Amino acid sequence: MTRWGKAAAVTGTAGALVISCTAISHQGALQPPAVPQSSVPRSSPVAATPTPVPAVKHAPPMQLGIDIDAYTYPGQNVAAAAQADMAYIAKLHANAVSISFPFFAAGPGAVQARQATPSPARLGAIIRAAQAAHLFVSIRPLLDEHSLGVSRVGWVPPRPRAWFASYRRLLIPYAVMAQRLKVPEFFLGVELTRFQTMPRWTGLARAIRHVYHGRLMFTLNWNAKTHGGGRGVTDTVDAYPPIIGNFTAGWSAYDHALPSGTVLTEVGIDAVRGASAAPATWHWNVTKLDPSVQARWFTAACKAAVKTRLGGIYFWSLGLGGQITSGPSLANQGAWGGSAGAAAIARCFAALGTRARGHSH
Repeated sequence: MTRWGKAAAVTGTAGALVISCTAISHQGALQPPAVPQSSVPRSSPVAATPTPVPAVKHAPPMQLGIDIDAYTYPGQNVAAAAQADMAYIAKLHANAVSISFPFFAAGPGAVQARQATPSPARLGAIIRAAQAAHLFVSIRPLLDEHSLGVSRVGWVPPRPRAWFASYRRLLIPYAVMAQRLKVPEFFLGVELTRFQTMPRWTGLARAIRHVYHGRLMFTLNWNAKTHGGGRGVTDTVDAYPPIIGNFTAGWSAYDHALPSGTVLTEVGIDAVRGASAAPATWHWNVTKLDPSVQARWFTAACKAAVKTRLGGIYFWSLGLGGQITSGPSLANQGAWGGSAGAAAIARCFAALGTRARGHSH
């Protein structure tokens, strides 16, 4: 979904700012390090290269996943931060992790990595930590909306040929790294609805396949109706459907309309009463939070995903090495680590673990 593009303005009765779910990572609440900074010189991307761990190559029958929003900063001990995240994810009884890494707009026909973008080596350290935790891994490049100035969902590159060429140059080193580490799924794009059907995606997929031999994926916005990412690419959905009334019934109805086996790559909501009417909204103008909203939303979404035999569900999100168990705050209303929302995820994943692994999709 996008939480920016419906209007980059204050809207709604609660005065909520509409912006991308993934842009939440720009808030300071996820940025302060919870692990020591690296003592390694800045030229060294990671603290050490750990002993290789066999990768989980095949998706579990149902992916019970957590999203990591991997913005980085200079001096960060990425390996230690990733290990802390994975240890917490293990406590939630997840069997999968999706790692989103930001890239940035650089004019009408170009993209770029910035300081907050993990290098392929740094992203590799996060992947190795996930593999050491025996998690199924996927990686997603995420166009930063603050650099874009508008919603990803509503934007089209003014110079598509130049943009795709620049994007391809950005992605290739990450695809090479993903192949070397045997990452099973690599996403070509996320929530780029207005141009997700352009034929140039097929050319990009062809270029990536020269260096990467796993599954290529593309994330649709929650209400997108058409395939994205070109031929031979598998769709997933960032799921933020508005639901009034019974959460379980609403989630079941939404899931039933999806193709069988669809993976929900993002499920999230602010800890605000009434947020279910517009879950694609963050930072409501409120003075009081209600974490029970997240708990009930996550429980309903998790149970409905199994009932409707979806391929998986991922909860958005943890930051990399941030205060991952501090729960929602007025500054970061969508955070859920260490709160009632996290407890709901853990309960559902623990209850579903054995049964979900027995499903065939």
